[in-house]
Amino acid sequence: MKLSTIIKRGRKTIIFSTLLFLIIALIITFAQPLKYRAQAKVLVVQNFEEGTDSYSASKMNEYLSNLLAKIISSESFYSQATKAGFNINTEYFSGSKKKQIKEWNDTVQAKAIYDSGIISLSVYHPNKQQAENIAQAVIFTLKTTNNFYHSLQNVDVRIIDSPSVSVLPVKPNIILNILIGLIFGAAAGILFVYQKK
Repeated sequence: MKLSTIIKRGRKTIIFSTLLFLIIALIITFAQPLKYRAQAKVLVVQNFEEGTDSYSASKMNEYLSNLLAKIISSESFYSQATKAGFNINTEYFSGSKKKQIKEWNDTVQAKAIYDSGIISLSVYHPNKQQAENIAQAVIFTLKTTNNFYHSLQNVDVRIIDSPSVSVLPVKPNIILNILIGLIFGAAAGILFVYQKK
């Protein structure tokens, strides 16, 4: 049976199924807190002595950025960043230590950009100001305490993109969730009509 015939024959069923899935997608979407995103980028560099070959310097900077990006998710870094003096509401990270770290890792996401020494930082929070404050605290902690996590000399963390906060919430992705609801709803309706032929 052709798709056009299925759609024509089961139009009401397909519309009902699409609307049902759309409503479910909207309920799931708005049951979650809307979160803004603060984005920033920092460059991790080690100041080498004159004569050091560029390949070794590049690989060391890549190693440092990967290391520090992973360290951001640690308990010790969380503790240092939340005490850095940027007015972070620590009640947001409540519960047991394990729950606090889980919430921290859901809030702060850091990724080393391959082969560049750059760390891309994203902070998600229901409050715009808190998102920016946390991003500032993470950068400050990286700059001032990075030597706690390695034994290398002359390591510098430089801000290349200061934190910027999204105008609208980015989590959950409302448009994507609506599209998924529409697509799955239509597909489910078509499949149901096809099986009932």
